[in-house]
Amino acid sequence: MVAVLIILAVVFFLISMSLHNSSDKQEAKFNNRPSTITSPSNDLFTNQKYAIINILAFAQGANSISAYSDEANSILNKWCSKLGLTKTDVEKSIRHSMSLSPERSVQIIRDSMIEIKDKAFVRSVYRDVDRIAQISGDIDTIEFMKELFNDILTH
Repeated sequence: MVAVLIILAVVFFLISMSLHNSSDKQEAKFNNRPSTITSPSNDLFTNQKYAIINILAFAQGANSISAYSDEANSILNKWCSKLGLTKTDVEKSIRHSMSLSPERSVQIIRDSMIEIKDKAFVRSVYRDVDRIAQISGDIDTIEFMKELFNDILTH
């Protein structure tokens, strides 16, 4: 009986060491991210790329004016290209985001955007999101985006 307990203790110890090392590798991977984004397609994690696309699509979908705007479509396409995302990637991300509750979707976007260290880059995203919101003319969307990005930029 004692031998079984000792073996279990050793197994649990090895598992905990493995989990600890894995956690350290994930943390190091995040800490090694560039503080200045020069190549968004290479410098950002997939969740961060999708967060950018989803927040742009969220602003564009505010109403039919922005949804069908050539300028808004151009902004979204520019970001897809910058992020190295295909049309299929974008559709998959937006479809997944739409399957979640709006609160959960915004929380995922917020958390992913907070991870980006380059605040100047985040402000460039905000400028385009704000432009799309301005195209929509929807005051609630404009204010919501302003508050969301203020929250993201102060973290």
